[in-house]
Amino acid sequence: MRATQQRFKIQPFTNPRTQTVSWRVTGTKRDGSRVRENFAREHDAKCRHIELEGEYLSRATETTLRATGLTDTQIKLAEMSFKRLADDADLPRAIDHWLRHGKRNAVVTESPRLDDAVKQFNAWLDGAKDSTGNGVCTLRELSKGPLRRTVGIFGNSLPNLRVDEITPEIIEEHLAGFKISATSRDGYKRRISRFFSWCIERPRRWTTANPCNQIRIDMGERHAPVILNLKQCEDLLRGAERKRIAPYVALCLFGGLRPTEAARLDWQAVNLQDKEIRLEASQTKTGRARVVTICPALLAWLKAYKGRPIFPPNWRKIFDAVKNAAGFGEHDGQTPWTPDIMRHTAISFYFRNCGSYGQTAEQFGNSEAIIKAHYQGRVSTADAKKFFALKPSK
Repeated sequence: MRATQQRFKIQPFTNPRTQTVSWRVTGTKRDGSRVRENFAREHDAKCRHIELEGEYLSRATETTLRATGLTDTQIKLAEMSFKRLADDADLPRAIDHWLRHGKRNAVVTESPRLDDAVKQFNAWLDGAKDSTGNGVCTLRELSKGPLRRTVGIFGNSLPNLRVDEITPEIIEEHLAGFKISATSRDGYKRRISRFFSWCIERPRRWTTANPCNQIRIDMGERHAPVILNLKQCEDLLRGAERKRIAPYVALCLFGGLRPTEAARLDWQAVNLQDKEIRLEASQTKTGRARVVTICPALLAWLKAYKGRPIFPPNWRKIFDAVKNAAGFGEHDGQTPWTPDIMRHTAISFYFRNCGSYGQTAEQFGNSEAIIKAHYQGRVSTADAKKFFALKPSK
């Protein structure tokens, strides 16, 4: 007996940057949409593979096979059109009305296919001008990478529809396929929204409305940022001393620099004499320059390791070793590492030490409302005194 054809495949691949092995599930759903999802564990990939095969087979009886001269894309468009009409019989009348009145008055130009639009968007990110010779991308490099990756995934996962044919429902179905947190899902949607805003802008005018504007992500209850306790702080600092990345950890833990801000910092921006660090607009998340005051604890660490590379070439491997030694990781018995946890710790202790919403907001580039909502009352006065007493070994 001939084996049943599998419509979805699992393929292992190695991340060229981190050299970690992941598993990718690929294939095409019954509606023509493409699947391309990555998983850290082979077990999760196999579960998703079974789920996709089951979905495909379970829908086999929902439709009847019919001979048609329509392409897959045309069939998909027909399905979308009928879903938007209250009565199937309205479709011919809607088309006639569009041909008589709508088409000649349309503001949009002929909309390109999604693959072509993504290609032009990436060229714009890389510095290409638009057809008028203007419109050069002014986004920071920090923003271009996530945009390029997200829009690339979006373009590879959807049928090659025209840009103005992509509806909120199509994007919602696409988002539903990601097993990620609400925060990550919202960030993904925002980047896709930026792509559609670019499609709307002159001189393109490929569509008149941004479909992402009608999509709402349920963020659920917002929890207070996770912070480190005193022992975890000391373990990280001592591990950083042993692994020779003490300046990086000290800057994040006492100065509250974000990982990307510390990664772009060099010693020329560190003024030990005036006890200041200047972060340029191109280095910060908000795109606004700010000056970080160096507290006595941070000053002691920076003086002790002055000139040591802040962000060495093999930083990822070294910092992972520091975190593992301090009890952070993905194995049983280890504590999960939370992004920006050192920054959240720095803000909590700083506010307890100074007691000023305005001063804390200025120091870390936040608003006073954020400080009030997330960082007051997180640590005690006694712990703050011990925190700022953590000094380098040498």
